[in-house]
Amino acid sequence: MNYTTIMDDNEVKQNIFKCSRCGLCQGVCPIYEEIKNENSTARGKLMQIWGIKKGDLKLNRKILQSLDLCLNCEKCKLNCPSGVDTTGVFHSEKKLPLSGKILTSDFIFKLKLSSLKFFSFFKKTPQYDKNSKILYFEGCIAKELKNKFEISGIKVKNGNFLCCGMPYLTKGRADIYEKIVEHNERIIDKSEMVIFDCATCLSAVKDYPFKNPKNREKLVFYTDFYKDFNLQFKKNLKVTYHMPCHLKSAGKNLEEIEKILNSIKNVNYTRLENPQNCCGFGGDFFIRHPKIAFSLSIKKGLDIINTKADVVLTSCPTCLWSLNFSLFVCKILYGYKKIPTTLDMSEFLNKCEIITKNLPRSETQKNIEKELVKM
Repeated sequence: MNYTTIMDDNEVKQNIFKCSRCGLCQGVCPIYEEIKNENSTARGKLMQIWGIKKGDLKLNRKILQSLDLCLNCEKCKLNCPSGVDTTGVFHSEKKLPLSGKILTSDFIFKLKLSSLKFFSFFKKTPQYDKNSKILYFEGCIAKELKNKFEISGIKVKNGNFLCCGMPYLTKGRADIYEKIVEHNERIIDKSEMVIFDCATCLSAVKDYPFKNPKNREKLVFYTDFYKDFNLQFKKNLKVTYHMPCHLKSAGKNLEEIEKILNSIKNVNYTRLENPQNCCGFGGDFFIRHPKIAFSLSIKKGLDIINTKADVVLTSCPTCLWSLNFSLFVCKILYGYKKIPTTLDMSEFLNKCEIITKNLPRSETQKNIEKELVKM
């Protein structure tokens, strides 16, 4: 089985031909909002790629820089009325020299992740139930930080998956990505359900070119376990929520999250002015383009502070780091005496007391109910 998602030259051209040049991508692109440069938009990038294909342009450093100006938030793809797979084209057109392949190798990626061990040196590796029928997809950051994933009253088993593959796909490393997908599908194929707590991981795995398409139906986000639980927090608390970009591309929406938060007793949820605006980190985008990332991060931080919330929640470890950074910098720059605490929503929900379990009627939840009965 070939797990390639990289487009061939004909598929790239077909997607470019789909583009109607309407410019809607310009209105949703966080990069364009910052630098107001047409070459940073999906439309601008597609036109540059088409110019190279026709021979009117030559691939040079300037074009490579504009192609690199991407947070991989997929907002252009999700909002394209013509259905252009913009990010798919960009991934396919990343031609790496030998030095680039070395810098995006599996060894270098793992070396970068290993730096996180500093923050978890004294923590124990989480232990999960070896007999559970529900597999947990432990993301790279969660693994290095030794964060334990829990849902009250539900046992999960660590599926021992590899990285979701997105860090490699976005760098044009289809060779590594294909091996990851093949390994992970073998595990999913033997499972009955896989639960995620990271929006990026869920989005990446849902996009796998599965050999068995039914495996996609086994993928569940942790919030699905809470949709019809009656929850209560131990004290009155005001919360807000930052929606990770990849949560929408994974098929989840903000309203689902808000319904859960609004139903929790003693919790007062306040929506951000721009809850779906990118936090600016975009994997390692903040390293390559710190000025743009810093600006986006500060805007997000101020949006959060303006809600006067006690806690800001999110569902992505990278976003969580970004929110910590932005709130800290806002505190220093603007002299705020108090800033909201950041917390992963799965951790927050686990702190809530489940009063009753009104199991729902959706297919996903019916499957969950079956699994709970077996356990």
